[in-house]
Amino acid sequence: MHAIRVATAVTGAALAAALVAGCGGSGGPAGASATGTGSGSTVTASAAAASAAGDNGVAQLPADQVLQRAVQALKDAGAVRAAGSVSGEGSRIDMDLRMDTSGDCTGTLSQSGTGSFQVVKSGPDLWVKPDREFWQSHGGEAMAQLVGDRYLKTTSDNPDFGEIGSLCDLGALADSLGGADSGLAKGAPATVAGRPALALTADSDTGTGTMYVATTGSPVPLKLEKATGAVEFSDFGTPVPSATPGPDQSLDLDQLQSPAPTASLV
Repeated sequence: MHAIRVATAVTGAALAAALVAGCGGSGGPAGASATGTGSGSTVTASAAAASAAGDNGVAQLPADQVLQRAVQALKDAGAVRAAGSVSGEGSRIDMDLRMDTSGDCTGTLSQSGTGSFQVVKSGPDLWVKPDREFWQSHGGEAMAQLVGDRYLKTTSDNPDFGEIGSLCDLGALADSLGGADSGLAKGAPATVAGRPALALTADSDTGTGTMYVATTGSPVPLKLEKATGAVEFSDFGTPVPSATPGPDQSLDLDQLQSPAPTASLV
């Protein structure tokens, strides 16, 4: 099962790096993190309502202050959906994750030529459910038949899945976008998903990255973009679904043994 752990960790690490590369940098936290939203919490605002809320004033601020407000607004939202794709080293990684500041999440990660897996994280518990293409690359038919249509259960303390767990933490993602002295510059006004936004740009050794920050309602980041791909944020404040796979839907990854010594796990 080691190959599965390595593959999921590599996917998570690559995606985490691509999310923030060129779009902020090494700044620290921009403010205190809000608590995560629980099941049944009220959605804070729809995109239409936020757009109608009027100018939030960030367009008149220096770039670093806009970034700081965007980081805090993302935390204050408590939960968000992040969806998009990035490319690097000859492959494309797609994501569609709902995450919150408690570190809970649910969604899908995939890598071209490798397959995809569903992710569910609730507290310290973590479930991953690879598809058949993933098994063909990392486990073979015997492993696919053993697991079947079930999740593999582990915990976020498992070092081989640390990068996957970190993707679920909205507060950590917000902080990774940068802080003071980020080197960002203000760009032209834009519209993202029908909402007015201000572009913030930064150059890195991998190219220019752009963050689009809402200029009406809460100044949340709406999109991260660079030549290698883009990720959009939406559904601010919508709670992460609380349902988790039951015992009949999962296998304990840490206790699962290879079905046969000849199974390919490369």
